[in-house]
Amino acid sequence: MALISLWIGQTQPTIAQVRTEQFCKRPSATAADGSIPECVLLAGRRSLTVIGQGQVTAPADTAMLEFAIGDRGSSGSEADSPGVSLQTTKRITENALSPTVNALIAAGVPASNITIQTSPLQNPKLLVQLDKPTQDKVQQVVLTVDQSLASNKQIFLQSISAGYAVNTCEPLQRSARRIALQDAQSQLTTLAQDLKIQPGELLSVTMMPFTASRTAISCGSKVAVPVSPLSLTSEESTPPYNPSDKPEVQVRSQVSVTHAIKAGDRSSPKK
Repeated sequence: MALISLWIGQTQPTIAQVRTEQFCKRPSATAADGSIPECVLLAGRRSLTVIGQGQVTAPADTAMLEFAIGDRGSSGSEADSPGVSLQTTKRITENALSPTVNALIAAGVPASNITIQTSPLQNPKLLVQLDKPTQDKVQQVVLTVDQSLASNKQIFLQSISAGYAVNTCEPLQRSARRIALQDAQSQLTTLAQDLKIQPGELLSVTMMPFTASRTAISCGSKVAVPVSPLSLTSEESTPPYNPSDKPEVQVRSQVSVTHAIKAGDRSSPKK
């Protein structure tokens, strides 16, 4: 899989600080020979902490398109009548969507990749999975569904959402982490030069949570705008489809790296 790696800009302020802290190399409170514990000897040790960020982008292996379906029927229709079972509603939806499903199959989408999802609490959804998606393939599916429902007097296309994912997430996560570590090392080097200090041994590396928007979720990128003013969105819903977005996945990483300042360096940070 070809990866496109890039550096993250200043999406969040870079944190760099010189601080004192207690650092213990041995967990015991007292040494066997009666000497002062190392954690006491190292108390007040100065350290330097920076935060590195990284991101990788890769083509999506799969795309899941969600088409929310609205009902044009009046309040007296069977689907809206009190006491109508989920099975009855499902049958009505499947019958009304048959022309759309047939149009998708004719456009080259396998029948096994098409699912009609019904729920008593939500509007029905038509789910279409695409393998190795491209912008053209995604747009073709969207256009096929839209045209097939344009003249339908019972149902209409309420909103379109798109979610992209890769089959294996770990390689992307590790690549993003390596870039973040490289970013941290670069910042550490230049910051130490500016402060006229010498970084010492590595004290700690901490993986930090990355606050992501709804368009970058875990290892998948869910991208996408309701086509109907009647559609409702929530934080848990898949973001709406945007034809200008590429079917790709972005993974981000953020690490905090702390180095000791060499004991022989007694220079003070410039104010």
